[in-house]
Amino acid sequence: MNRMAGELFIAKKYFFSKKRVGMISATALISIMGFAVGVWALITALSVLGGFEREVRQKILTIDSHIKIEKEKGEGIEDWESLKNVIEKIVSPKAVSPYVMGKAVIKNQVKQGVVILKGTTEEGLKEVTDIASSIVEGSASFRGDNLSGIIIGRNIAERLLVGIGDTVTVINPLTMNSPFSIPQTARFEVSGIFSANIFDYDDVYSYIHYEEAQKFMRFGNKVTGIEMSFSDFNDSFPASDKLNENKIVGMKILTWFDLHRDLLGAMKLEKLGAFAVLSLIILVAGFNVVSSLVMMVMTKRREIGILKAMGANDKSIRKIFVITGMFSGIIGVIGGALIGLVMVFLQSEFGFITLPSEVYFISVLPVDISIVEIGAVIFVSILMGSLATIYPSRKASNLDPIEAIRYE
Repeated sequence: MNRMAGELFIAKKYFFSKKRVGMISATALISIMGFAVGVWALITALSVLGGFEREVRQKILTIDSHIKIEKEKGEGIEDWESLKNVIEKIVSPKAVSPYVMGKAVIKNQVKQGVVILKGTTEEGLKEVTDIASSIVEGSASFRGDNLSGIIIGRNIAERLLVGIGDTVTVINPLTMNSPFSIPQTARFEVSGIFSANIFDYDDVYSYIHYEEAQKFMRFGNKVTGIEMSFSDFNDSFPASDKLNENKIVGMKILTWFDLHRDLLGAMKLEKLGAFAVLSLIILVAGFNVVSSLVMMVMTKRREIGILKAMGANDKSIRKIFVITGMFSGIIGVIGGALIGLVMVFLQSEFGFITLPSEVYFISVLPVDISIVEIGAVIFVSILMGSLATIYPSRKASNLDPIEAIRYE
């Protein structure tokens, strides 16, 4: 215990040397600033990327369900209610709804556009997905005053110059068997306009009741699939595993992550790349620790020789310089972490940094703090600081005390 206290005392003396800026030696201050800048940059970058990932995930879960179940060969599900009963015996979803998907042309008297038409239920709009929360005009209802209702994206409404109560015609060109055949058409009354503010959903998605979609797309009694939601979106993963374990014959089970794997995977890869690139700042700080400790070993040859002549063994000498180097790493990491966390907290609470809402789907720079990621940053930073002390400490412990003292 006394030996450890002595090693710590000597390390502090070396760290707080006479050639100092304030209370810390100039070389140590540069090392500390390197670690602090690296940790601050990492925490800030990962928090911003995490914030964007959270916003995108929330937008995805607004317009998509947690789990979709479809036939593997894509021929549609005939008795969806029986399948729903089977599923509810295996897992406990919050809500379940059938859906019918297809492409169509939507038009008024003068303009038209191609849309993805989804047939669902009002429960599907409110409980399975959260489209109802994105309604900006009208309501999440398929009941019009004179015709069945249709809910369209804001960009579609602007392109067609239609509003609540206006009538639109929907055409299914896939029902044309020959150049002379007449396609399936249906008229709907605009009962709601939504704005999801993500990707192209406002440009292409429209919703009608699934029974109307069955007639329009000539599905008979079939539906494309059924979708469900849970109280917590993370419950979709164990639920998917349970459903796969029970092997519902001929069905494929897709979670919200499976449906958007490319986008979410790219965002995670981007975060990993940012971590790797910004870690180079900490690596540079580590090299600075190496150089400053090597210089310290060279200038402290006489002191090291005296310590070894007085009985200090190689292990104690190594510990002295490891502790000296670790001071820079620990102080820098703590300082950088505090600066980064304070900045992230202030941004999350007050939103000082804004974004142009016409370019991005949000108006304030999002941030999201992950305890795991912060722990990883601190661990990697301290590890780099520790590794940086290995060579200088071994060089100090290998000094011959007689040679060190003789020429001083």
